[in-house]
Amino acid sequence: MTSPTKTKIGFWTLLCLVMGNMIGSGVFSLPASLAHYGSISLLGWGFTAGGSLLIALIFSKLSQKVPNVGGPYAYCKEGLGDFMGFQVAWNYWISMWVGSAATVVMVVGYLGVFFPTLQGSSYIGFSCGLGIIWGLTILNMLSLKVSGTFQIVTTILKILPLVAIVVWGIPHIDSSHFQAFNVTSMPNHSAFMATATLTMWTFIGLESATIPSDNVMNAKRIVPLATVLGTLIVGVIYMVTETTMIGLIPNDVLQNTPAPFAVAAERLFGHWGALAIALGAIIAALGSLNGFIFIQSQIPMAAARDKLFPSFFGKTSKQGTPVRTLFMTGCIMSIVLWMNYDKSLVEQFTFLITLATLAALTTYLFSIVSEIMISLKERKAVKISFGAVCLSLGALFYTLWAIVGAGQEVFFYGAILFFASTPLFILVKFQGRRLYKY
Repeated sequence: MTSPTKTKIGFWTLLCLVMGNMIGSGVFSLPASLAHYGSISLLGWGFTAGGSLLIALIFSKLSQKVPNVGGPYAYCKEGLGDFMGFQVAWNYWISMWVGSAATVVMVVGYLGVFFPTLQGSSYIGFSCGLGIIWGLTILNMLSLKVSGTFQIVTTILKILPLVAIVVWGIPHIDSSHFQAFNVTSMPNHSAFMATATLTMWTFIGLESATIPSDNVMNAKRIVPLATVLGTLIVGVIYMVTETTMIGLIPNDVLQNTPAPFAVAAERLFGHWGALAIALGAIIAALGSLNGFIFIQSQIPMAAARDKLFPSFFGKTSKQGTPVRTLFMTGCIMSIVLWMNYDKSLVEQFTFLITLATLAALTTYLFSIVSEIMISLKERKAVKISFGAVCLSLGALFYTLWAIVGAGQEVFFYGAILFFASTPLFILVKFQGRRLYKY
């Protein structure tokens, strides 16, 4: 329950939460994937950054209209009712712990650059992953202030190597590399859509500032600012670094390197530069993981307070930390991590990551619909401007487009995941009185 001694988050911590959750280890490897399409990927980056900014603006509006803890969950409950609020909380929670477990795997992989035994032994790698999960989980359990400081430090440290690559790399850019515009056999519009779909994954987390609003100082002002500014800054960083990478490394080389930033750093700074980039990728993943562990405990807590999740999830410490939810999520992440180290389940695990991203996009879609519904309810009291209508419709169509880009198979299983929780919702509502006696 809420406590008067609860620690409050300031603007810089919240901004770093938004940026840190978006800038994970994926940005360090994505240029290689995009190189299979050519420099047309820059158009994809621009389109995705624009669409993500529209979504961020929607979330900033919602954070002012519904200043409740839970972010997307709170907005969907307010605009679409209990059932959709529950569904969004369920799907978002799943997307967070599955994605977090995937991030742990990436951290262990980058640590293998420094400690080869991690790559040679699945048992050692799994043990290291468990240590990372529970180390950050305990950090979030013990102190929100320490966790916030950790987020600020890791966000700064993860941006430094990216800035270094850009600053030292720009003078060495070869403009001829951009002539490989579309290296696929696909038409330009198909290649453009493919790159825009790929780049969308890196913007998941833009909503992070809206979720712990109950823990934020002056939330109505700070949450919208951190959401929009964080998304804008990250979009610029992505565009500039991708342009630099294309200009530094020929397309045929870029396509075949698993660590493109390390290759660029080695060319610019030598062997120690490559190691520094690998360290930067580790820090990026740890910062992203810390942020997601924090926010993935907030939505179940908010749903429990509204009697849409079991009361277990609503219990907090004296500092307002949902320790029980953090502990349960840590256990689930450990199980998912174990699945990755069972070779027969690797393909299933990879599919779950894609499914988790679709679940996150679904929360964006229903949040935008909720914003429209809330605005319609306010229509008698507040005049809706033409610009507001364009913003809502633009964000809505962009999110639908991104969901369609996930593919039919993923969309099919995503629908199953979304509605599989319906029996649980019925059970929770039916047993509500007994479940929510504190």
